[in-house]
Amino acid sequence: MGLTPTETIEQEYRRLLDEHTDLHTHIRKADNVATETTERYQAVRERLREILSAPPKGYVLPKAARDLLAHAQAHGWMTGVQWTPPGWEDEIYVKVRVGRRMTAQDTGNKYTKSDRYLFELTFHSRGCPPGVLHKFGAGLAETPESARMTAAPSIKKIRDLITSHPVKAAHRTTSEES
Repeated sequence: MGLTPTETIEQEYRRLLDEHTDLHTHIRKADNVATETTERYQAVRERLREILSAPPKGYVLPKAARDLLAHAQAHGWMTGVQWTPPGWEDEIYVKVRVGRRMTAQDTGNKYTKSDRYLFELTFHSRGCPPGVLHKFGAGLAETPESARMTAAPSIKKIRDLITSHPVKAAHRTTSEES
């Protein structure tokens, strides 16, 4: 999968987005879905993820975002980065996500409102020189104490929470380790 010989990254993105929508609709409506269809759907999703994880020309993740992602990964948390899509004609931004699922061992089998920690922070180019991004807004958070997305705490508090809630090696899955 990838660019056809005459296709730009923007054209590939749009083609794959349309294919993703078609496959998703087919899978949702079908009683039996061929293995090839689900494999193609997963391949399209992965390629879209790859495309959106690449920064636009002239941009890099801000240091605060890079440091948060590295800290989360070092503690076994899942991470994700999603830039504006290719061909975006407005101000550039990137969403940075860190999170982890909770286990019964983590909660001591106590009731929690959510089974995960998830933090999503946005870094935006609004009002910045080209190539520069600043944290935009508070961000969003879901924690075991609140199943609804609420305002995220500071990056320092998120880092402290990650440190105090590492994923134990025995609970890591293949997708969390990559």
